[in-house]
Amino acid sequence: MMDDKQDEKSRRTVLIAMDGSKHALFAFEWYAENVYKETDDVIMAYCAEYNINIPTTVLLASPATVEAMVEQHEESVKQVFKKLDHVAKKYNIKHTLERVERPHRPGEAIVKASHQQNVDLIITGTRGLGTIRRTIMGSVSDYIIHHAHVPVIVCKHADEHHKLK
Repeated sequence: MMDDKQDEKSRRTVLIAMDGSKHALFAFEWYAENVYKETDDVIMAYCAEYNINIPTTVLLASPATVEAMVEQHEESVKQVFKKLDHVAKKYNIKHTLERVERPHRPGEAIVKASHQQNVDLIITGTRGLGTIRRTIMGSVSDYIIHHAHVPVIVCKHADEHHKLK
């Protein structure tokens, strides 16, 4: 009985925010090499910002064009999921993939998923937006840090370190 209680204490649910970018993959690999425990329940939450800006005239005139754009987006999601499965297998990490939706607010989607899944830790990468762009658009990792109810680890990719100099 003591082992069951001990096992429950050592289990934790970790949500890793993924968008398929090299920054997100770096965050996952950093987690795998530095934080991962075999008892972790790992959720790889995929939330990509849509970059589909469809003029209203196209929406009204060509449903086939819109349908083709949606199909193209779905195919790209499948490719990202394959990439995520591949990197998890590389580290022999059992995981679940979860697609979270909030196209123009991925930070909100990640925080909401973390609440729903009752996670203990969130891991995210950073794209290293420049000061002006981050000020205007905000940052997904900043949003997660300020709104999450659990600890957050933000992993900065080596390519972004030069921006601090």
